[in-house]
Amino acid sequence: MYGIPNMKLDKDQVVQRRVDLLEAEGVRFFTNCEVGKDYPVGKLREEFDAIVLCGGSTKPNDLPIPGRNLKGIYYAMDFLRGNTKHLLDHRMGRNGYDPYISAKGKDVIVIGGGDTGTDCVGTSLRHGCKSLAQFEIVPRRRMPAPRTTPGRNGRVSTRWTTVR
Repeated sequence: MYGIPNMKLDKDQVVQRRVDLLEAEGVRFFTNCEVGKDYPVGKLREEFDAIVLCGGSTKPNDLPIPGRNLKGIYYAMDFLRGNTKHLLDHRMGRNGYDPYISAKGKDVIVIGGGDTGTDCVGTSLRHGCKSLAQFEIVPRRRMPAPRTTPGRNGRVSTRWTTVR
């Protein structure tokens, strides 16, 4: 829930309402539970007619490049999760979530695309970043090119977007 920014999925108006409707229909939710550890698989099979396991990726893809461990470089989900948790905590009158990573006034580079990359771009812009560039590694499409074209035999291509 925390990995999806509120600009895409409002937690109060959409998520909680849907959870309440499903619970009223008899659906039981077990969260923060590791199947096979906290709840035996055999017990699941005995107690339920249908089992739906829902999980997201919690392990980021790292880039083994020089400087990767420098200060100010974060994984996408740490940035997104911290931002959403911070917003929800403030709505509920609690102190902000730590670690909250703010992009306000900063020059931001997002490496990666898809939904997660787009969410990082949108969140950084909403924070009021100074500038933003997004780099994405994508499969190279087959297209005829002269032998002199750099990267002609390469397997990947990059594309980028800059804002501000």
